[in-house]
Amino acid sequence: MGMNRRSAIEPVISHLKYDHNMIRNFLKGKEGDRINAILSAAGFNFSKLIRVFFLLFRKSYFFIVFIFNLSLVSFHF
Repeated sequence: MGMNRRSAIEPVISHLKYDHNMIRNFLKGKEGDRINAILSAAGFNFSKLIRVFFLLFRKSYFFIVFIFNLSLVSFHF
């Protein structure tokens, strides 16, 4: 059980280190380590939130354009 959790967590830690600049810590001491980790995690979660927001915005935008184009079409029977 312990190895499965570790193998699931290590890619996330690697992603945080290399993509969210946790390799170098410019803050001093243990408090600086904590601040750096919290800010990196907040940035990671914020990027996920922004991605979902734009995905929902894109879907609603295409729906509105589709409805608008449908209203421009005249149906002749």
